[in-house]
Amino acid sequence: MPSSSSFPQKIVVSCIIFSVLLNFYQYHHKSQINVSCILDAENFENFTKAQFEKLSQNKKAVTMVPIVQCDNNITNRTLQLRLYAFPIGGLGISSTLNRKAVINALESKYATTFVKSIQPIFPDLLDQFTFKILPSNSTTVKKLNHAACCKFDDPQKYGNVTDDHLYLHGNYFQSYKYFHHLRPMIREWLKPTDLASSLANMLFPQALRNSFVICPHIRRGDFKTDGVHEPSDATFTRAATDFLANFYHKSHKEITVAVLGNDQQFAYILYQDKLGNPSRLTISNPYNFTVPSGSPDYSVLVSPSFTPELDLAFSRSFCDVTLITAPSSTFGWWLSYLAKPSAITYYRDINGTRDKVKRDLGFPINNVIILGGHRNERV
Repeated sequence: MPSSSSFPQKIVVSCIIFSVLLNFYQYHHKSQINVSCILDAENFENFTKAQFEKLSQNKKAVTMVPIVQCDNNITNRTLQLRLYAFPIGGLGISSTLNRKAVINALESKYATTFVKSIQPIFPDLLDQFTFKILPSNSTTVKKLNHAACCKFDDPQKYGNVTDDHLYLHGNYFQSYKYFHHLRPMIREWLKPTDLASSLANMLFPQALRNSFVICPHIRRGDFKTDGVHEPSDATFTRAATDFLANFYHKSHKEITVAVLGNDQQFAYILYQDKLGNPSRLTISNPYNFTVPSGSPDYSVLVSPSFTPELDLAFSRSFCDVTLITAPSSTFGWWLSYLAKPSAITYYRDINGTRDKVKRDLGFPINNVIILGGHRNERV
C-alpha cells in the first residue's frame, strides 16, 4: 500500500501528465478545452525543487515542460516579471506584447505566493498565468520601469523581441496605463468570492439600501511612521466627506457614508457626532481634530475591517462615490477602480501633502476628481 505522504505527489504528477497530454491533444485537434488545476503549494514546491535538480544534472538540451496550461493564447512566447511586480501590470504588459504571462515553476516562492496568498481571494486571477519550468539560461532579460515604482515605461519598445522567453526586470509596474485596456476582464478576475460578497451584504443594513453611498477609504497603519507615505489626515478626511455630502444632497435625499479602511478608532473619532456621540462629549483624540459645526446630515457606517477583500466586495456592490484620503494608497486606488462601474472617485491631491511617492498610478480621466486642500486645511 502506498504511503500517505506519496499520495499528494501522485496527484500533482497526474495533473501534470494530464496537462501535457491535453496540450498534445489541443495541438493536433485544436480543442477549446481549458485546464484549471489547483495545486498544493508545499507539494508543488517539493516537486519543482526535485525537477530543478534533475535538470541541473542533465547535460543535454533542456526542454521546457508546461506545468499548468490555463489558456489557449495564440502565442507560445512568454513574459516573466519579478515576484513583487504587480500581477495585473504583468498581465497588461503580456497582452500588449502578445505573450503569455508565466510563473517560473523553478522559483518555488512564486508558486507559493500565488497559491497561498492570491488564489484563496482571487481564484480566477491565478488562471490567467501559466506555470513553466524555465531555467535561467533560457530567458532574455530586459529592463522596464527600472528607475521608479509607479511610472509608466512603454513596453512596446520590446515589441520586436522575438526570443521565446522574455524576463522584464523592473519595479512594481503600478500604472493603470499598463493594464487599463483589460479593465472589463480585470473586474472579472478580481471579483470577490461568494463568501466576501455575502458578508458585505450583511454589513449594509436594509434601511440604508436606498441611500446614496459615499465611501471614504482610510489608510494609516505603517503610513504613520514609514517617512514616505502621507496617511489619512483627520481634518482633511472629515472636511472632504462633508463637502461631498453637501454636494450630493442636491440630488439625493438620503446620504450614507460607509467608512472603509484599516483604522476604526480614527473613523469613530472623525464621525463621533454621526454615531450617537454628541460633539461635546470628551473622548480620546490624538489627532488634533475638532468636530465641525454646521455639518450636513448623513448616516455613517464604519466597516469592521475584518479583511481587505471584504472592503473590496462592499465597494463593488454599494459605493456610488469613493474618496481616497491617503494619496499614495494602492489599496485605496484598487478599491475605487473596482467599485460600481458608475462610481465617481475623488482623491486628495498628492502635491498638497508631504507624501514622497511621486507616482504615475493615476486614474483614467473619466469619473475622477482631485480635491485640493493642504495639510490640516479644509477642502
